[in-house]
Amino acid sequence: MMFKALLLQSEYGLSDPALEKQLARDLLFRRFVQLGLSEGVPDHSTLWHFRKLLEKSGLYEQLLDVINQPLSARGLLIRRGEVSIIDASVIEANQHRPGRGKDGHNTQDQEAGYNVKQGSDGKRKTTYGFKAHRNVEEDGFIKCYDMTAGNVHNSQVFECLLSR
Repeated sequence: MMFKALLLQSEYGLSDPALEKQLARDLLFRRFVQLGLSEGVPDHSTLWHFRKLLEKSGLYEQLLDVINQPLSARGLLIRRGEVSIIDASVIEANQHRPGRGKDGHNTQDQEAGYNVKQGSDGKRKTTYGFKAHRNVEEDGFIKCYDMTAGNVHNSQVFECLLSR
């Protein structure tokens, strides 16, 4: 329980007194550390002593390695203080209807694809076009983007968007 509390402290950049307050007030914090509603919260000096004990014995780094090894084996990258929101917008192609030009060739945009999306009303909406996939910070600043055919799922460009 104490080590999980230290993980939360590190993730959210909290001081020992601030961690004590969050554990007392925030139900998600309590749930993460598996602390019941009727149980008392460790005070800030207990948290400090526990962290120092782990650091002094060399266990703090070992415990972090135990957590980070399975994550890195799966190719996950966690950066402190960074939020990435991945989403895509569908853009209809200029020539979206199949048709024949004067020369008999198909006039439909060949680089586009069909996107099928379930609407809020429950109806399926099909759009022939493209997708603008974006990696955006919390405040809306676009970190990077990628354009694909409309039938490409977000998961296909997810790694590319996060690694740029």
